[in-house]
Amino acid sequence: MRILLTILLILPTHIFAASNAETVNQIVAKYSAQCDAKQDAVEYGEVIPEAASLSVSDDSLYEIQITAEGKKATVLFADFSCPTIGASSWCGSSGCEVYIIVDRVSYQTRGWKPFTVTESEEVFVMLPRSGGACGTHNGAPCYAVTVWDESENTFNSIGGLLR
Repeated sequence: MRILLTILLILPTHIFAASNAETVNQIVAKYSAQCDAKQDAVEYGEVIPEAASLSVSDDSLYEIQITAEGKKATVLFADFSCPTIGASSWCGSSGCEVYIIVDRVSYQTRGWKPFTVTESEEVFVMLPRSGGACGTHNGAPCYAVTVWDESENTFNSIGGLLR
């Protein structure tokens, strides 16, 4: 956890809104506790190559623009790694947990790294999916789409895609 917190502290402030940093830290703390618990469960005499500490790749915490006016959201793609349970232990063929944080509120889904597409002054948040989420079993990708509803202060999508 120290490594991840150090990364969060040294990132330039333009990487993610300061108001979202606390929410990111709360999410990270949940995964870090799981990593620490796995280290505590290691059997006596088992050699651990390094002290368990949660880590995440540099490109898994980033901002996306969610409105034409420039409103930003912080994305945390939870492809965390823990030495005692392996790389991307919380991910699978359907992707990883994805958190999109707007004004300290976390919206959650599962899939791959979200990105935006702008067309005619509308910003679409693209949520890459695969496999069973697409109704197939061949791993071919599909995309769910959502938009930020400024009047409701929430994402607007069919089926409440982001919880």
